[in-house]
Amino acid sequence: MNHKIAVIIPSTMNANQDAPTEIVSKWVKCAKKHFAELFGGFTSHNAVGGWLSPEHGLIEENVTVVSSFTDDHGLNRLGDVKAFAAKMGRALKQEAVAVEVDHSLQFVPPLGVAVAA
Repeated sequence: MNHKIAVIIPSTMNANQDAPTEIVSKWVKCAKKHFAELFGGFTSHNAVGGWLSPEHGLIEENVTVVSSFTDDHGLNRLGDVKAFAAKMGRALKQEAVAVEVDHSLQFVPPLGVAVAA
């Protein structure tokens, strides 16, 4: 398996407010199950992530990274991963959710938010 796909699950809502632990835990569990169904398994680890918000300044938060390795055929499931990220982004009131594909980062807007052209 020569490809890696990951979703980064935030621990904040509305940029700088702590999300309830039970909600974050629910999304982590859902991501693990989803990745296991799509790719046959997953790996998860905790990390610290950050970004610079024009409105709130430096945002630093605990994140959970859920990833899977896959083959060329598995890349066809990237749309499913992005749909999951968009749904989670709406639920956690994110500006975007990060999805990593082979060391390349993509920002997925929350479900229902149009992408600027």
